[in-house]
Amino acid sequence: MSLNMIYNTQQTHLVFKEYGRNIQQLIGYAIDLEDRRERSELCKAILNLMGQMHPHLRNIEEFRHKLWYQLHTIADFKLDIDGPYPIPTPEEVIKVTGEVPYPQERIRFKHYGKNVEVLVAKAMKMEDLDKRHEFAKVIANYMKMVYRNWNRENVNDELIKNDLRLLSNNLLSLDESTVIEVPKQSNNNNNNGRNNNNKRNHKRNNNKNGKDHHRSRDNHHNNGYRKRR
Repeated sequence: MSLNMIYNTQQTHLVFKEYGRNIQQLIGYAIDLEDRRERSELCKAILNLMGQMHPHLRNIEEFRHKLWYQLHTIADFKLDIDGPYPIPTPEEVIKVTGEVPYPQERIRFKHYGKNVEVLVAKAMKMEDLDKRHEFAKVIANYMKMVYRNWNRENVNDELIKNDLRLLSNNLLSLDESTVIEVPKQSNNNNNNGRNNNNKRNHKRNNNKNGKDHHRSRDNHHNNGYRKRR
């Protein structure tokens, strides 16, 4: 006896995959019901099933309204039912969005990223020269940290200062005596490193002591054996 199998590719397109084919088939069944009251009650039960996908949200008014829109979208807006909200039109639910333009701005130094250029532009607008200078030092510290993460090598402070001047059109400059510092690791990270080292040392000492104990016990047994002989 042969069984006729129906593949998913032969069935209707799933509008919302997260609800599965059973929900979509129930909605299709509801569309064909002639009794409006029975049709409305069934759709109310279907909405409750759809809400179980996100139980922590199903009692939120905005989410319930979203489910209502999704119900009518799955039904291709063919449902004539009573409900808590007005029956939506396709224009209200399906909004055609245009293409999202890809950013065309050119980043001068890609390893520093766009954020550095934004910070430099902000510093250049500062009228207070002292604040501008301090802000430039902060930017330089950040640039050095980013450069080291990107290149994983020690970087010369003069390179950072020169890049900062180029980015700011010579408006932000740090003198030769300025030391550019990279933020240090937090104390928690240092403490974790020390704790890990202590654990490894403790384990190593335990293993060594255990080996010494076994060696001493073996020697004791060997001495006893020789004496008996």
